Amino acid sequence: MTDSVASSVAAFVALLASGLTVSIAAQRVRVPPAVLLVVVGAIFGSVWHIAPPFSFGPALLAVFLPPLIFEAAWNIDLAEIRRAAATIVTLALPGTLFSAFAIAGALTAVRALDFPVALLFGAIVSATDPVAVVAVFRNVKAPARLKAIVEAESLANDGVAVILYGIALALVGGSAVAWYTGVLQLMLSIGGGILVGALCAIPSWLALRLITFAEYEVAGTVALAYIAYLIADRLGVSGIFATTAAAIVLRALLVRRANLNNRNDVDVFWNATAFIANAVVFLATGLLIDVPRAFHEPRLVLSAIVATIAVRIVLSLIASREMPARITFVLAGMRGALPLALALALPATLIYRAQIIDGVFAVVLVTLVLQGASLEPVVRRLYGSAMGKS
Repeated sequence: MTDSVASSVAAFVALLASGLTVSIAAQRVRVPPAVLLVVVGAIFGSVWHIAPPFSFGPALLAVFLPPLIFEAAWNIDLAEIRRAAATIVTLALPGTLFSAFAIAGALTAVRALDFPVALLFGAIVSATDPVAVVAVFRNVKAPARLKAIVEAESLANDGVAVILYGIALALVGGSAVAWYTGVLQLMLSIGGGILVGALCAIPSWLALRLITFAEYEVAGTVALAYIAYLIADRLGVSGIFATTAAAIVLRALLVRRANLNNRNDVDVFWNATAFIANAVVFLATGLLIDVPRAFHEPRLVLSAIVATIAVRIVLSLIASREMPARITFVLAGMRGALPLALALALPATLIYRAQIIDGVFAVVLVTLVLQGASLEPVVRRLYGSAMGKS
């Protein structure tokens, strides 16, 4: 038992050290770290068949997702969220539903999958990836409105996609779910998650008012990230929305009524935690992508990639009032670790499970690598002149 634990710890440390090395190299060659991490991981996973040292689906959702979501929400500009609330809600709720159903319709039309299974696939790949976007924004000066819209949309988009995934999985399993029941379930999961997160943030805020030590403040925010997620999950509502709401509400309360005594220390901790989680998750994502397998189903893969990109172009045009369509397309069109985790968490007995995983591998690989590689150049071209200005 001791040897097994030591081997698991050593494997995780090796994964983290490799992620750090690749991230440093990415900074040197001016490529988003997420992109190079996935590429390197895919090479090692495909050629040498190296696997992550943990069960990726459950581990990501239970261990890595709460801190990633909390850190992203903790640093969102609250004032800009209020100003751009209509655009964020439109992209995150109707936009995610439109994406899932449009992709499902396209796959059904070309007879790649039956509609219930195609809807499940659409729900999985509708979850976009805010992580690489946040990382680029830290290196490039971009308008606060743009940052708030893209980051908040990606967070909310992930929450909606996970809820829709559960509904679609029930449909594939043979459960009869009327459209109005699905809509009600979606709204209750979102609203319930937000309520749980807000309620969890209040006692955390009251406790933080009595604390003067940085390590206690850090521990309090870490506890809140996991407590909100786990309570929401136990109650059957959205853990992603709960963790997001907990971070936003706590930050708002601290800004208005009481400040953290050691806010810089807390921010530094969360930045470091996000880096560690990102490095591990993206390198593990790459290790899981078996490149030859991603093209076992050419009709499914090609249709899924074309439909995913086409849907994003339509949503980009809708959001073009707030920001250039091309920046919306590039920034929020990437799929990453969450779709892979959802695909790998599918029941082993599910029909078309292998085809779904193959298609998700391909969509993640194409959108993350191709769009991710153009991410920083596009942002710099559009907003490079604004760098260094307030």
